[in-house]
Amino acid sequence: MKLSLEGWLLARRTVKAMSLVVEHSKMTTLTFEGLLKCIKTAIEGKQEELQRNFTLLEEEEREADGLRRRIIQELARGELPTDERVGLMRLSRQIDWVIDWAHEAGRILVLFDFSNMPKPIQDVVLEMCSILSECTTHLVDCTQKLMDGSLEDTLSAADEVERLEERVDQLYQNARGNLKDVQNNRIPVGTIILLSQFIDAIENTADRCEDSCDQARVMAVTLSKRKD
Repeated sequence: MKLSLEGWLLARRTVKAMSLVVEHSKMTTLTFEGLLKCIKTAIEGKQEELQRNFTLLEEEEREADGLRRRIIQELARGELPTDERVGLMRLSRQIDWVIDWAHEAGRILVLFDFSNMPKPIQDVVLEMCSILSECTTHLVDCTQKLMDGSLEDTLSAADEVERLEERVDQLYQNARGNLKDVQNNRIPVGTIILLSQFIDAIENTADRCEDSCDQARVMAVTLSKRKD
């Protein structure tokens, strides 16, 4: 099922807002790529390179914040029905949370020496991030399909994000199991706490991807009913 854009866009300003929402979603992939660079350099113990990568991650997060403000401004001036305008604002907010949590993971990562953490934990974090990279790609696809009016494809992309998020959850449980085996006579308790918070932030990034697609799913179903 595919709706023409003209069916639910009533002004050029709204078209611009929707293109910004897609651009915003693409920032999740860029931001997460930045986080992954931080993690890999942290594992290698390259602290100066880690700091440079984190600076770039912060710049991407600020750029995403600016995009979200532009989206709200465009939607506020547009002519969409209130429920659709609010729906797009909520979608943008959920997408922003994905970026915020990836940024938060980076903020925690620079506070401790990840290269000194047990290899099983490093490995599970990398596996979580590999799946999360896929997750953000499907989030972009889900958002694009919604903006195009391809409602059934929107739902399919949202389902894929949900499936990937479940895999991240399973790995998160494995990571927590590994945490209990960390010996605090070798690693300070404060570092273990930061490590736990870092893993939580990665898992929260996956949760926010799913929340974003849940919002897209709600909008797709609502639009589908309206068309029927």
